[in-house]
Amino acid sequence: MRYILSSFIFISILLCVGCSDKKPVEEKLSEVKIIKPVVKIQNDFIITDIDNRSTTITLIDKKIKVKKVSQPIIAINIFANWSSPSRGLLPYLSDLQQKYPKDLFMISILANSDMNSTQLRDFMKQHGASHFISNSKDSDKLSLRLVSMLEIGENYPIPLTIIFKNGEYNMHFIGATPIEMITSDIEQLRRK
Repeated sequence: MRYILSSFIFISILLCVGCSDKKPVEEKLSEVKIIKPVVKIQNDFIITDIDNRSTTITLIDKKIKVKKVSQPIIAINIFANWSSPSRGLLPYLSDLQQKYPKDLFMISILANSDMNSTQLRDFMKQHGASHFISNSKDSDKLSLRLVSMLEIGENYPIPLTIIFKNGEYNMHFIGATPIEMITSDIEQLRRK
């Protein structure tokens, strides 16, 4: 009886092993389907200034399109109201906008702030800023998208000034940058 039971177990094991899937690992891996989640990247951002003038900024890769703006040079300055270098740069950016009205459109984006339009208007007056400054709900999203485009990480020094010409990314300045340097680079871009 032991012999029959042992034979039965042995034959059962052979049958089970013989019927198993013996495909090479490479074949098994080629059959695995990897499903990547679809992440929609926001490309269009509506920003509004204190006078309720709005524009739409479209960012794709390192290219920008700003609706209702005809100037070939677009400078976007990301700043915070608590940052001394940011506050110090604002009047000079307004001066550049006034100096090159046909060539340059200056946009400042107030990041991480819940400042309303009245507070922002007072802040601009106090710091001598007269160019387009946005604190709209898309401001933070736009800031993060620009930082992502530059691949500098979410924790970055401010102010951050990014310059585009004819829709193409050209350069950026991180942190406190002498206005003479920004002015010189904008003048060079005007001549190109």
